[in-house]
Amino acid sequence: MAPRAFDFNAGDLSSDESLSNDNALDGGKIRLVTSQEKSTSCFDTLKSLFQSKTDSNDTSSLTSIDSDSELDFVHEKFNPISTDSTQFDSSSRLSNLRSLMIKYKVDCYIIPSEDEHQSEYTAAKDQRREFISGFTGSAGVAIVTLNEAALSTDGRYFLQASKQLDNNWTLLKQGVKGYPTWQEWCLQKTNVSKYKTICLDPRLIGFKTGIYFKEKCFELNLNFQPLMTNLVDRTMILENYKPKLPINNDIFIHDLKFAGEKTQDKIKRLRSFLKEKSAFAYVVSQLEEIAWLFNLRGNDIPYNPVFFSYAIITLDSISLFLDKSKLNLQVETYLNDNLTNLKIFRYSQFWDELPAISNPSSKTIYLSNYPNYALYLNVPGTLEVKNRSIITEFKGIKNQIEIKGHKFAQLKDSIALIRTFAWLDSHLSLTTTVQETTTIDEIKAGKKAEYFRSLMPEYNGLSFETISSSGSNSSIIHYAPTTDDFSIIDPKKIYLCDSGAQYLDGTTDITRTIHFQKPSLNEIEKYTLVLKGHLNVAMLNFKYGTPSSYIDSLARKPLRDAGNWNYNHGTGHGIDTFICVHSGPCGLSPIETSYNYKPLEPGNLISDEPGYYLDNEFGIRIESDLLVIKGDDGLLKFDYLTLVPFCRKLIDLTLLESEQIEWINKFNEKIRLLVLPYLVKVGDERAIKWLVKETEVLTL
Repeated sequence: MAPRAFDFNAGDLSSDESLSNDNALDGGKIRLVTSQEKSTSCFDTLKSLFQSKTDSNDTSSLTSIDSDSELDFVHEKFNPISTDSTQFDSSSRLSNLRSLMIKYKVDCYIIPSEDEHQSEYTAAKDQRREFISGFTGSAGVAIVTLNEAALSTDGRYFLQASKQLDNNWTLLKQGVKGYPTWQEWCLQKTNVSKYKTICLDPRLIGFKTGIYFKEKCFELNLNFQPLMTNLVDRTMILENYKPKLPINNDIFIHDLKFAGEKTQDKIKRLRSFLKEKSAFAYVVSQLEEIAWLFNLRGNDIPYNPVFFSYAIITLDSISLFLDKSKLNLQVETYLNDNLTNLKIFRYSQFWDELPAISNPSSKTIYLSNYPNYALYLNVPGTLEVKNRSIITEFKGIKNQIEIKGHKFAQLKDSIALIRTFAWLDSHLSLTTTVQETTTIDEIKAGKKAEYFRSLMPEYNGLSFETISSSGSNSSIIHYAPTTDDFSIIDPKKIYLCDSGAQYLDGTTDITRTIHFQKPSLNEIEKYTLVLKGHLNVAMLNFKYGTPSSYIDSLARKPLRDAGNWNYNHGTGHGIDTFICVHSGPCGLSPIETSYNYKPLEPGNLISDEPGYYLDNEFGIRIESDLLVIKGDDGLLKFDYLTLVPFCRKLIDLTLLESEQIEWINKFNEKIRLLVLPYLVKVGDERAIKWLVKETEVLTL
């Protein structure tokens, strides 16, 4: 999935020995084998061990789900697609918000995308920016004055925002010459306004943004008014708008067989850090950190199995703040049996307890690198606050159980996508007769991938909204079809599918760009340049401490050398274990951000996803997930986990290095070794033929 804009080899394809035979699981689980086993032995062994969730003697249901009734079932069961219109009239909502601004004597109101935990993805109740503007992208800031409104977002969303915003809004393109930053726009408009007052909810912005506005408003003789009463929430009430709540939001345990480390051991590590830094407490505000630390998961935010909570960990106590109604007896027993001096409070009590935090022997506490501004306003002024997302750093290095789990998850996800692409190709390729051709739209294609994933062991939903895009839609980096705005897949144009899943043993994020018939020379050239950049990263051997920006530049180099514009997103992001698909502290980006502030180290799992986008024509992105490992020579390199082939029709071998062609051939051999036995087991002849065709040896 394309990461936050600038937010943030397989180097050794013989490293399959880490695909341990100890992972063999009967009764519906997948067994991975080593590269030392003969192909025939691998075939026979996996044939007996790969099982579906259906009766092993009935594989027909795994081969096709062409009927609308089956697709509707999948659509309803797993993460429904939004039915919002492409563009809506924001006039009424803006009018009601402005009436509240006048009541509070506010000239300029700032509406961020994040919730109070600075989450990238948010629950429906926290999608305030989307509610007020109609823009559904994952990143951006809305600013409303008494007479104007502006939406600021990055290059991934320029096309999407221009389509979704109505005439009440001005689009501020981040990083584009001639456009002010949203902060500049806000200050300029307030400086010539009636009340000269900027207002925001301090829980929804980072502390650095809060400090910036406090200082700037002082310099410009403006008023800065942090207000815990959220005016957009009040507007929702005036509009009689009721955000959808999750059907099931119970908190549940992430089993140790997937987590690989007990929660008490994780807290022990955290306390060792506090002692080393002579600090007495760590305030945990990021939901993904709490989920990892306590080995708990929830359903409060779509695609991200987290739950609303705060935690305060001291050297001798634990305070956990959450909605107690989400706790069942099993989770309560688990917490009480594993943690000492634990107190569980209501979620809202956090803002009462935080100002009272103290310790007679220490004045130092730690917050994450990017906490919300309200935390700073509520921490006692006598304390010294330091910042470090140490839990994110712990979480970013996968233990051996997690690594095994991620390899399982990647295998399962790759199988599902291979079956999906084979199904699409059978309907849309040149070899298909007119009588056999079926009209397939972007939504149906996304549902198909979701269905095949749902057959896999430990599947727990998607990891983000599927980007299923045909033709010009693929040029919109974060495009997602809705029931009101989608296209029929045109077999004569590029099709881009960026999707991922949450499995109990790992989180996936895979993008493949494919063509079903005869691509243009321009499409072939751009695809090959993107692939070349992708392989520049995947095949890299590098020293400890190598800057993220350098590795990122290698992915951009082939496009740049050919005179093409850079893509407006980072090249990679960290990935959690059954938590968030976007995670720090590692990633690949031209600049240091919250997603890539540390150099890569063994155990980090990241995406590798360069792209090329020609507005209103086509887009290309190739994304796989890579594990950072240490080579025999002491250098770092990548273990390439994703097992989905590249599109042969779009590759111009003359643009690749001989080493890259050799790498692809070894990669294809690895895919056949690990995936074909499963496809044979379920009897998916269509997928077998497609995979064999797509993994034939490449020769100049």
